[in-house]
Amino acid sequence: MAFVNCFNLAAGMRKIYLLLMVFACFFILMASAEEQVPQLPLIFYYYDRPPFHFINSNGRPDGFIVKITDSILAEANISHVWKLVPAYRVLNIIKNDEGLNCSTGWYKTKEREEYANFTLPIYRNKPLVAIARINFSVAENITAKQLFSIPGVHILIKKGFTIGDYMNKLLEKVPISQIQSVTTEQVGLVKMIQAGRSDFSILTTEEVEAFREQPEMLKNIKILTLPDVPSGDERFIICNKRVDVSFMMKINAAIEKLKLNKAK
Repeated sequence: MAFVNCFNLAAGMRKIYLLLMVFACFFILMASAEEQVPQLPLIFYYYDRPPFHFINSNGRPDGFIVKITDSILAEANISHVWKLVPAYRVLNIIKNDEGLNCSTGWYKTKEREEYANFTLPIYRNKPLVAIARINFSVAENITAKQLFSIPGVHILIKKGFTIGDYMNKLLEKVPISQIQSVTTEQVGLVKMIQAGRSDFSILTTEEVEAFREQPEMLKNIKILTLPDVPSGDERFIICNKRVDVSFMMKINAAIEKLKLNKAK
């Protein structure tokens, strides 16, 4: 009888041991999952670029791209915070930082796809235009191809930014000595053209429309509509690859539901 009791006790202990092992494995897996899926909120970095995104007079993020992004994340039930930084830092943060970092309103390029995940498109730009110094002797209906091929023309561009596939290819044919690359924001580009520091630069139609509300911003500036430039490119939300794919799927589902991935 004593032998039977000892056997039953041993069997019971084995069951308890197995249960403890199961619970231990469960908690290890849960902890591992928490490590693999980083916790919210997402940090959305933005820079000053009216009317897309900027800090308003109340010190809050504003602009129509900010509002679109807020509506998407609210629909996806994803918490986020906005953080203002200089434009040249945004992509470096996405590329190099270990946090849950995102940004919004970016064009998709092969280089950026190497270090960032892109959502579905959230907006399609109006066509790009050129702003030129007032005494730059060209017709207002000049094509981009003609403009970029003018001998000795000096072009002002924003460092690290793309001006669309079509004009990027035209820019590749311009001697480097004729290209001035700067980190200033778009307002700074306008002021440099006004001061005659370069012949022309490229802006979006949306920016020019916003500047028209401040007449001094376009003083001594000539707007070139560039009729050969294709319709505007699509803009996306981007996140570094530490942001879990499940969050990207939720964001895409919200974009689909809000029908924001359709051409504007």
